[in-house]
Amino acid sequence: MPVSPSRPVAVFRVHPAILAAVLLVALLLQTLLPLKLPMARLMDFPLLVTIYFALIRRGKVFGMALGTGLGLLQDALSHGYIGIFGIAKGIVGYLAASASTRFELESLVARTVLTSVFVLVHSLCVAALQHALLETPPPVELLVGASSFLVNVALGLVLFQILDRFRRPA
Repeated sequence: MPVSPSRPVAVFRVHPAILAAVLLVALLLQTLLPLKLPMARLMDFPLLVTIYFALIRRGKVFGMALGTGLGLLQDALSHGYIGIFGIAKGIVGYLAASASTRFELESLVARTVLTSVFVLVHSLCVAALQHALLETPPPVELLVGASSFLVNVALGLVLFQILDRFRRPA
């Protein structure tokens, strides 16, 4: 799973139009899908897109900027406080880009483990930020958190396979 220090690390790019379309679709799905399908509130499409693009681009600044921007847009489109998802996704984007230089990402096992870790880190960051910043933080619902974790990891693995078709070597 770790990358050999003597072997160069592959960096991938995606056409800017495809990147913009994926970001727009992720935000639209995150906003509109829970209105029609209540169980869709467990899914976090902007988080998965942040993880994927930070992993393939391997740029810490890009991962952090993408995560922060998507998180702030998600905050603006939701009824929550602005900044919580922006901070949490910015942290995850930075960590994903940092981890991508150390691990071989072509393996399904490595992707599963890294996606699991980053979904968990995001959930913990959101909970910590809500506890620290809000007067009355929402109650912790372990069953909803565990369900969201499993749904996002499974959805991430499917989404990553689809997005891999659009990447090209840098």
